[in-house]
Amino acid sequence: MRPRRQQTPITIRSDKAAAKLAMLTSTGRSQAEVIEDALERLPAPDNDEEDRERFVEALLEIGRRARAKGHRIPSMEEFDAATYDERGLLR
Repeated sequence: MRPRRQQTPITIRSDKAAAKLAMLTSTGRSQAEVIEDALERLPAPDNDEEDRERFVEALLEIGRRARAKGHRIPSMEEFDAATYDERGLLR
């Protein structure tokens, strides 16, 4: 483990999370220990590349079918222009 001054600082933007972290560190445990323990308890995300590839292929197939039926699929710029106003708010 690197010295404290060389570690990346932790930023917490939630008052609720900051209060809970303060409570969990009141026993003398460091913030890093509490957060590392919490992260270790989280289930590992599924990184199944085959599922991702099937999902992407299904999306591409939907696009191919739509174009085959004569539907035009708008670009992201066209979609954004039709969906959001000049301030970035929904129309």
